Amino acid sequence: MAVAPLMAACAVGSSTGPSPTDGTSPVAGSVSPNGHGIGPRPIDVRTALDVAAFVTPAGQIVCMLGADGVRCDYFAEDKAWEAPHPGNCDLDWGSSLSVDRTAGTSCVGDSIVAKAALDSGLDSWRKASDPMVPWNGMTLVALPYGATIVVGTFRCDSATDGVTCTNESTGHGFFMSRESIRIF
Repeated sequence: MAVAPLMAACAVGSSTGPSPTDGTSPVAGSVSPNGHGIGPRPIDVRTALDVAAFVTPAGQIVCMLGADGVRCDYFAEDKAWEAPHPGNCDLDWGSSLSVDRTAGTSCVGDSIVAKAALDSGLDSWRKASDPMVPWNGMTLVALPYGATIVVGTFRCDSATDGVTCTNESTGHGFFMSRESIRIF
């Protein structure tokens, strides 16, 4: 499967909202070489070779990981933030973040929600006991809270307070929740 739509995004670094600090966040704990928190290694680590997609169990955030980066979209209507406007963006922005070598706001002309569908082929990491989320006639595969998925050097941690995705080789990434985002 191609990951072209994933990285057909412009990025601008910034952050809004507070950083999660309650200790349950995957950003609490270990620190990357450049000093950014990337979280402790959870027990439930899933690995995909080329590409993977998931939705959070609450059904608000959908992410797609590939060998060249990660993109997450907040697709519920209840978010309390807007991502910074990426320069020269004539497409949609404000609800999507990405990380490749650095992290920032995505400038996108598509949706990745269908990529997390049970029949998308991007669920090789899934366990039979994983939660499913019904959405608009599709069944989306959820990455359970407390679990991590890894594709190459890219990692996403699912937690009750949000999703953290990181390029482990550069230490750059982002946190996304209903309440806030943080780009590092």
